[in-house]
Order: sequence, then C-alpha cells, then structure tokens
Amino acid sequence: MTIYSRRTTLGVAAAFGMMRARSTFAQEKGGSASHAPPPLKGLVRKGYATTPNGQIHYRIVSPAKDTGKTPIVFFHPNPFSSFYFVYMLEEMGQDRVAIAFDTPGYGESDKPKAPLSMEQLTKGMVAAIESLGFGEKGKGKVDVSGYHTGAYIATEIAAARPDLVRRAVLVGVPFWEGEELEKQRKLLLVDRPLTEEPEHVLKEWKDWVTNRNPNIPLRRAYDVFVESLRSGSDIWWAYNAVLNYDARARFQSISQPVLLLNTAGGLAQFTRNILPLLKKGKIVEVPELTNGIWDVGADVLGRYMRDYLDKPA
Repeated sequence: MTIYSRRTTLGVAAAFGMMRARSTFAQEKGGSASHAPPPLKGLVRKGYATTPNGQIHYRIVSPAKDTGKTPIVFFHPNPFSSFYFVYMLEEMGQDRVAIAFDTPGYGESDKPKAPLSMEQLTKGMVAAIESLGFGEKGKGKVDVSGYHTGAYIATEIAAARPDLVRRAVLVGVPFWEGEELEKQRKLLLVDRPLTEEPEHVLKEWKDWVTNRNPNIPLRRAYDVFVESLRSGSDIWWAYNAVLNYDARARFQSISQPVLLLNTAGGLAQFTRNILPLLKKGKIVEVPELTNGIWDVGADVLGRYMRDYLDKPA
C-alpha cells in the first residue's frame, strides 16, 4: 500500500475529491426537493456495543410502539460518524427502529491499532448489530443502508451475512474500477500529518460552513465542520478499506434485494454501473436531491425507502 505525501498534492481538499461527502454540503442549487431540515425532536439516544474491534458507538431512535417493521441500520461516509444521520434517524424512526453506527476510528467509536480492511470493519459492525439482539437467534433480520464509504460497509454486510440482512439501500456508491480507481488512490490515500499551521482548518471551515447548502442552518454546518476534523491525520484509514475492496465480486454475490437511490452528484454514474451486477437490483433516480441530502431531503429519502422496504420484494 502506498501512502502519498501531502507535499506532492495540491492540498488535502483536492485530495478528497468525489469520495468525500464534501459535495453533499457544498453551496450549489439545492434541487427541487431541498428545504431547511425540520427541528430535531430529541428522539435520538446513544449507546455503545462491545465488539472485537472495541467499543462501537451508535445512535438509535425507536418508535413509540412496535410496528413490526424491519429495523434499518445506517453506515456513514468518511470522515464523519452516526451524527451524519440524525435527521434520517428521526425520519425513519417514526415507524421502525433506526440505528446508525460510528465506524471504528471515527466519531466516538474506539480506534483500532491499524487500518482495517472492509471485511474487518464489517465484522465489527456485525458484532455490534448482533449485540443489540438482532439476528436469527434474536429479533430477526435488519435492513442496511450506506452512503459513500458506508455504502461499501452495507454491501459487505449484506454479502457476508444474508442470515442477518433482509434488504439493502445504497446511496452515492464509490464504485471505481480501472484508471478511475488508480486516480482515486492517488487522491485519497494521502498522508496528512498534523501541523500547527491553520490552512487545513480554514479550508474545512470554508467547505462545510461558508460554502454550505444555504438551506442548512449555521449551527448544523458548524457541527459538521467539527466532526470533519476529529479523525485528524488518520482520515485515510477508511478510504484505504474502500480502495482495496473487491466490490464487483461482492455486488455479484448479494442474494438479497438491493435498492440504489441515485441522487445527483459526482457518484451518480458510478452508482448506475452497479445495477447489472445485482441479482435483485433496482435503481431509482432522485435528481431532485443534489447536496446536503440527509439533512435537507431526509423526508424525501424516507419516502423512497419506505416505498421499497415496506412492500413485497
């Protein structure tokens, strides 16, 4: 594995490219479905699951009464945490248990001693899901959903554990192959040592606060900015798992139904390329959402997800 020195790049912001969720908050046209997110209702609760990867932090929302619907588990983009999905948790948590985990080494989850492969990451996530009582010997299967980095985590769990996962919903999938994959290796596997210089922090501020989607409140943008800094120089660890993952083979091996929600953005065509590989795949184009989708479009995404998850496969 080659880690490129930051000195050989045009800066960290350029290095993150499409893979990062940067474009999802950037100040562009918000799309026809873009609107200010609703005030949070304070329904999100936190907890820790003990796993072979250490303690994994999660956020959870449960409905007021059991509806019998399959719980849904979300996996976040790098370098954030389950914090990314707070609006989505409250949206989906209205009628089913909705959970989001922090990837090991990010958010409030324990940091591993070294970068983990996608398979190693997901074993810890599976252990976390099972620790909450789900699985064949407990409360039954879950549905999984992921975004950017999290889309591959959801993919691997579905492929490895059909006994645990009923259906999957993937959004913004970094399905890079060939020359594009090598290009992204050079852009994303970049050493970013901590320094006393403020340029990196200022750049992050501009990306997440100054140039945010105007429908995203300032306080929310500030909190996202803070979250973007937490992983520090180890931000590339999750990218390493993504860029060394045999995604094509895993997509082909998934037996469960998979929905691709294809919002507008730099990963749209890469996401479309997955459909022919899936045994039970479906794609829904969502051009009305362009950026900040999990904040300004949680209700829209929720409608698409319910329409798919609540009907017979």
